Amino acid sequence: MTKDLLSIFNPNTDTEWFNKITSDLKGKTIESLYWESEIGPINPVIFNSEEVTSDIFRQKESNSWNIRRRFDASLNGANEEILSALKGGVDSIEISNLSANNINTIFNEVMLDIIHVYIDINTKEPKTTIDTFHQYCIKKNIDTHNLRGGFLYDPIGNVAFSGNWFKDQNKDFSAISEVLLAASNFNAFSILTINADTYCNGGANIDTQIAFALAHANEYLHLFKDDLILLEKIIQKTEFIFGIGTSYFIEIAKLRAFRSLWSTIISEYTSVKDIETRIHAINANLYYSNKDMYNNLLRATTSAMSAVIGGCHSLSILPFNNNTSDNNNFGQRISKNIQLLLQEESHLNQVKDTSKGSYYVEKLISIIKKKSWNIFLSIEKTGGFITALKNGDIQNQINEELDKKLNDLKEDKRTMIGVNKFINQNDECPGEAELKNRSENVIIEPIPQIRLSAIYE
Repeated sequence: MTKDLLSIFNPNTDTEWFNKITSDLKGKTIESLYWESEIGPINPVIFNSEEVTSDIFRQKESNSWNIRRRFDASLNGANEEILSALKGGVDSIEISNLSANNINTIFNEVMLDIIHVYIDINTKEPKTTIDTFHQYCIKKNIDTHNLRGGFLYDPIGNVAFSGNWFKDQNKDFSAISEVLLAASNFNAFSILTINADTYCNGGANIDTQIAFALAHANEYLHLFKDDLILLEKIIQKTEFIFGIGTSYFIEIAKLRAFRSLWSTIISEYTSVKDIETRIHAINANLYYSNKDMYNNLLRATTSAMSAVIGGCHSLSILPFNNNTSDNNNFGQRISKNIQLLLQEESHLNQVKDTSKGSYYVEKLISIIKKKSWNIFLSIEKTGGFITALKNGDIQNQINEELDKKLNDLKEDKRTMIGVNKFINQNDECPGEAELKNRSENVIIEPIPQIRLSAIYE
C-alpha cells in the first residue's frame, strides 16, 4: 500500500523556516549564506516554487553512465593501453586518427560488441573513416546494427577551437549528409557531436556555455530545416560534450537546464516526442594546476559527481597530471578509479535522478535557464552562431568572462587551493605556453584555451 508521505508532515511557515536556519547557523546571520557566483548573486535560503518550470526533457532510464577514455590510434602501444583500460573498468573508448593502416592493430582482441566505441571523424574526409570502420566490422562479422557508440563530427566546433573549417563551410556542411548516409548501418550510433567543452575550457560562464551550445547545435538544425527526414535523424543522433567545472551545485544545474532548453528548441523543429538528449561530460582542464597538482584529484572528483548527478550518459576524467610530461598510466588509472568509486562505493549509478526535487538545485536551474535563453536569443537575432564567430562576438564574450575569473583569483575573490591559496612554493612547475592549439593561418580567430592556473606559473 502506497502512502502519501507529504501528508505526514505539517507545512512550515516562512518564519519557522528562518528561525530553524538561524538556529543551525549558531550566531551567524542568514545573509552570511549569500554568495556571488558567475551567474550572479545566489540566495540559497529563499525559494519561490512558482519560478520553477517542470522538466520537459526525457529522463534517463537509470543513473548509470559509461566510463570513457580517449586513445590515439597512431601511437605505438595504443592497443595495449586500450586492453588494459577495458580490463580495469573502462567500458567506452574514443579513438582518434583511425585509418586502414592501423585499424587491425588498434582493435586487436577488443570486443567491440560489449562496449561503447566512438570514432573521431573530424577530418577532411570523414566518410573515408566511416567506410574503413564499416569494412572492418564486416570482415570481423560484427553486427554494426547493434554496436553502441558514435562518430564524432563537428565542423562548427572545429572552427571554434582551431579557427578553420576542415575544407570550407559549404563542403563541410555537405559532408554531414554524406556522413549520415555512410553511417546508416550503425543504428545505435550518434553522428554529430557538439563540442561545448571548448567554451568551458575557454573560460565562459555557465549560462554562456549553455547559450553557445544551443546556438551551435541550432545551426545544424537550421541547415536541415527543409528536409524533415534528415532533420529528425540529426536531432536523434546528436550528442553533446560538456566541460564540467568545480562549482558543485551549479554544474549539476547546468546539465539539467541545458536539457530542458534543448528540448524547447527541438520541439520547434519536429513533433517527434520523447527524444533523449545524450551528454558526454569531461572535467574541465581549465581548473587544473601544475602546482600542488594532487589538488586536481579533488577538483576532478567534485566535477565527476556534478556530472553524474546532473545526468550525463558517459564521463571522462582527465589525469591529475594532464598538463605535464608525467602524464602516465598512473594518472589514467587514478582517474578511472574515481569513477569506479562513485559507482561501486558511493552507488551513484543506482539512484535515479538524484537532484530532482532539491529546492536549491531547482532554483539554480531556473536562474540559469533564464540567463542562457536570453543570451541564445541575442545570438540568433544577430544572425546565428557562425555569424557571431566570424564577427568575434563569441570570442570577445569568452575573453571578457575569462579575464574576470583571472582577476578574481588575483584579488582573492575566488579561491583555488594550490593556485592562489596555500601554494607550495617548493613545487617546480615546467614552463608552457598559455595559449594552446592556435594556428598561424586561421580563418576565424579561435576561442583561446587558457588554464586559470597558467597566470601563476
